[in-house]
Amino acid sequence: MDDGLLEQRNRYAMIGALMIIISLIFLFYIGSSMVSATKKYLEQVQGIEITCQ
Repeated sequence: MDDGLLEQRNRYAMIGALMIIISLIFLFYIGSSMVSATKKYLEQVQGIEITCQ
């Protein structure tokens, strides 16, 4: 194999791995944000139900 082609494949593999890592971090951030927002919403709904009774 040509050295230039091997270097290019290694660069693409590194960029792909970096994109996967960044996307996993982004998905974890969005997921944790959704969980915390849902918890806050449920706490507000329970507070409204208690005051309405």
